[in-house]
Amino acid sequence: MQPSLPETIRKLPLPEWIPAPIRAGLAGRQFSVELPKPVKQRLRQPEKMKVSEWAEKYRMVPDGAHVGAWRHDYAPHTVKIMDTFGLPWVREVWFCGVEQSGKTNTMMNCLGWATDCDPGNIFYLMPTEDTAKKVVGEKIRPTFQKTPRLSRYLSNRQDDTTLSKITMLHGVSMLAAWANSPSSMATFTAKHCFGDEVDKYPAMSGKEADPITLIKKRNRTYKGRFKRFFASTPAGLYIYKGVQSCHQVWEPRVKCPECGELVKMDAEHLVLPVGATPESIEQSGAEYACNECAALWDDTAREHAVRHSRWHCVKGSDVARPAKVGFHHRSWECLDITLGEIAAAHLRAKTGTTADKVAWANGYEAIDYIEETVGQLSEGHVLKFRSELPRNLVPPDTARLALIVDTQQASFYYTLWAYSYAPEIRMHMVRHGIVEQFEDLEGMLQEVYFDHEEKQFRVSGGLQDSGGTRAGYQKHSRTVEVYEWCSRNRTIMPFKGMHGRTGDLLSYKDVATLPGTNKKIPGGMKRANVRVDMFKDDLERRLGYEPDDPQAISFHSDIDEAFAKHFTGENKDDHGDWKHTKKGQRIDFYDCTVAAVAYREMIKLRIPKKEQQPIQRRVLSRGVNRG
Repeated sequence: MQPSLPETIRKLPLPEWIPAPIRAGLAGRQFSVELPKPVKQRLRQPEKMKVSEWAEKYRMVPDGAHVGAWRHDYAPHTVKIMDTFGLPWVREVWFCGVEQSGKTNTMMNCLGWATDCDPGNIFYLMPTEDTAKKVVGEKIRPTFQKTPRLSRYLSNRQDDTTLSKITMLHGVSMLAAWANSPSSMATFTAKHCFGDEVDKYPAMSGKEADPITLIKKRNRTYKGRFKRFFASTPAGLYIYKGVQSCHQVWEPRVKCPECGELVKMDAEHLVLPVGATPESIEQSGAEYACNECAALWDDTAREHAVRHSRWHCVKGSDVARPAKVGFHHRSWECLDITLGEIAAAHLRAKTGTTADKVAWANGYEAIDYIEETVGQLSEGHVLKFRSELPRNLVPPDTARLALIVDTQQASFYYTLWAYSYAPEIRMHMVRHGIVEQFEDLEGMLQEVYFDHEEKQFRVSGGLQDSGGTRAGYQKHSRTVEVYEWCSRNRTIMPFKGMHGRTGDLLSYKDVATLPGTNKKIPGGMKRANVRVDMFKDDLERRLGYEPDDPQAISFHSDIDEAFAKHFTGENKDDHGDWKHTKKGQRIDFYDCTVAAVAYREMIKLRIPKKEQQPIQRRVLSRGVNRG
């Protein structure tokens, strides 16, 4: 009797392509079939995991300073970028960073994850044929060969793994192409497209469209499933603009080891010795002052700050599922670049050639270089707003006097402003100058000022720059001094200028202790955060009116060209951002005027309308008619 087959074994008809004699011999028999390796590879269910998890578990780095298993410790900022690429709703990732910021390795991790966990054809675009074959020969192929998780997909056939194309056992092909050849980008369709060093691409690919547009066409058949990754150091073409145009944009914020605040590092807070040169800074190094507490960082403290950094969303925080996400990574947040190197490059950019300025913009700030332009305002234009009122004379209909102070290392630039009654709230500068001591400022708070009718006025409010900035030769911050003085003279509020046009126009921060100390401020105090770029726009508008317009500002009659020159050092670039365009020029009275415009916004709801004098009745008597 024929034994019955176990129920767990499936009974399948033999395929028609098996020769008839063999089918007859196998009929009714139990036998097993060993599936070929390529078939097994295609049938295997991809492992579900984050890109960063895949990289740390499987990726092997074949060359460079950190050969061996991938470790996030070497580039902690790349974790979020990788995991963003793996999100199911993300279609494009744009990574704008300086040299050695982990762009190519991040791309290699995403490419490996895509090969293993989200299989589909891969398109890898480089600027030229030489660079394309070089990255395959020195990066991609060694990565696949040394990473066991990926090497199992490689074929033993030599023709399947070349410098231009890798054909893998599980049905995935990776094609390397070059941006200056439209034919190298033609015919091949891909689920995943990677564009490396995109700012080295030509503006046009032959006589066709730009390479970015052409590479995007390779995804058309993968509707809703494709992914693209573009990375580069900026050079004025695609990457920086591409990042800024994304639905969501992220920038790092480093964490101060002293106060714990997340700050955006900048050149204004570099602390350099007197007479420092690029060469001396490269030898001795540099320090950095925390934007919030003014604590000094050396390279060790800065590394701690960078390792504890967080990505901060600067655009699209309200977008729940962005399809395009951009990341902007500068030298300030790069562990492999020292403060000394950054400071030396900054000094060269300030005084050097155009090449030095381009190197600073592209290689350290990771932005496109924009040629400096001459300020639109001239001294003559500013002097048009000079009134006939002499210095110290308060104009008629003044409701309030305010003192505005710009804090410097060894002095104070100040302006005294009169604000008229609502609803116009006209602005007139009564006085300006430079003093050296806080006592001089206190004297102005106590001083009595008069209008043409001998009506008395005293300062009833104002703003003082908190003095947290250290730049160039500056070795100490005056923030503590300013806070102590403002806590004793509550008429004046300290303020901090905030750049950019996102966020509140004005906001206030409670300050309980002096920065960098545990010393409490009696009663606490508030610091105003002023979005200065917005008020620069407002000042630009007011200086665009005719001098007799109610919305225009006015100055006392004693201002001169030296004062007016302070207004010519800033100008808007092509993006509408304010830039200090004349290096080394003082703009302190301009800064005071911007703060005065901001103070008007702060107090406008508290300024009353002028009381109207009651109309006196006029009685005409003709006497008594006794007729």
